[in-house]
Amino acid sequence: MEKTLLMERVMDGERLALIEDGALCALYHRSPDSEDLTGNIYLGRVENLLPGMNAAFVDIGLEKKGFLSAGDIRLYAQGDAQLSKALAERRIGDLVRPGQEIPVQVVKSQTGGKGPRLSCHLTLPGRLLALLPGVRYVGVSRKIGGQDDQARLRAWGQRLLDAFGAGLILRTASLGAGFEAIEAEYRDLLTGYEALLRQAAHTVAPKLLRDENDLALMAVRDLLDGDVQAVWAEDEDCCERLRACARRLAPGLADRVRLHEGQVPLFDLYRVDAQADQALERRVWLKHGGFLVIDETEALTAVDVNTGKNTGGRCAEDTIIQTNREAAEEVMRQLRLRDIGGMIVVDFINMKREADRQALFDLLRALAARDRNRTTVVDITPLGLVELTRKRAGESLRARLTHSCPHCSGSGAVPAHEATARRVVRDVWRRRRSGDSTPLIVEAAPGVCGWVRKIGTPPGGPVRLIASEGLEAGEYRLAPDDGKTLEQGERQ
Repeated sequence: MEKTLLMERVMDGERLALIEDGALCALYHRSPDSEDLTGNIYLGRVENLLPGMNAAFVDIGLEKKGFLSAGDIRLYAQGDAQLSKALAERRIGDLVRPGQEIPVQVVKSQTGGKGPRLSCHLTLPGRLLALLPGVRYVGVSRKIGGQDDQARLRAWGQRLLDAFGAGLILRTASLGAGFEAIEAEYRDLLTGYEALLRQAAHTVAPKLLRDENDLALMAVRDLLDGDVQAVWAEDEDCCERLRACARRLAPGLADRVRLHEGQVPLFDLYRVDAQADQALERRVWLKHGGFLVIDETEALTAVDVNTGKNTGGRCAEDTIIQTNREAAEEVMRQLRLRDIGGMIVVDFINMKREADRQALFDLLRALAARDRNRTTVVDITPLGLVELTRKRAGESLRARLTHSCPHCSGSGAVPAHEATARRVVRDVWRRRRSGDSTPLIVEAAPGVCGWVRKIGTPPGGPVRLIASEGLEAGEYRLAPDDGKTLEQGERQ
């Protein structure tokens, strides 16, 4: 697979795009007003306790306070027995107090009007490993499949833990690295953590201590690997920042950072914006005529697979298998591109043979392994639906690039003209029923007025209709007809 990274800076906004085999697979945005704070470390101040939720609100300098659960606060105990007892008995009032200043890390950015979720279990990510200060634990990425490799890396991690006392998780990039490189990065991260603690001791909360959302750092640390053919930068500043990060974190790959000097902007050359716009659409077409329908809701994301125009197989079953395989690849790409998290349910086209269903399941798992966010293919339900979960770190692409429609409030539907017209007629009927014969004037959208004319108005007094393009499908004004305008009329 051929990968390319693109980075551009326009005014105070930066974007980073990941291209795989010519297709946009991930798009990251950063600006001074960006709400994606995942990974950032702050010195926060405890504002108030919530005993009923066993949690606290913490001020980290944002408009909305962060949410800190008692389970995300570090405990200090001697021995496993004492630790187990402390875990069972932990109460928020025993762990923190209002006004206390504590270092915290954002583990989930603010979404849906909620503040960010925080944790006192700090993680300092590097390219080869993630440092877990204060935790005596050694982990190895599950994407490293070989048992020998897992055992070797785990043994190296144990050596570092025994020598320095801080836990760690070996990342996928550590597979091709030697112990010396891993140790050097471990020491560098440990030094950074000690400097962070010193800074926290000499500053006043709320204060940002460590910013993990620099796009140049993310590109090199999280995305640059042996499969990346080139990292293109749009200007000198971006290029130099990328090269500086690469020389520090991945010296062997630093020569792949290049400056784009063509007349056509990078993101136009690779059709990044056009592909991002397509990712906001509900329907996604597949190569041979099938299509997906993707609906994001609060509870989960539902994906429906359809054969559409695809009728080219030797038989119906072959057509279904081909469509499902294409859909599996496109679903996993869309999840990454749209940055959809949480529960996902995919309704593939039903296949008769168990072997075909298992092959599709295996394909989904292989595709999920490419995702830098933890993605798990859970099961196939009795109804034939495939269940997945994907770690939600922040807002989806749709949430970042769109806002709720003022006409439908995000529902995707507005009141029918007939329904509004019948509300108008009933409102007139209510007045006539009470004995009010005052001439009335109704101002509504043209389509609503047309339906009122078709339905008719109750007897008992005249009604004058005024079609107004300025009113929405569900709105109307009703007032006494005194020959004046409806500026002061009632808006229903």
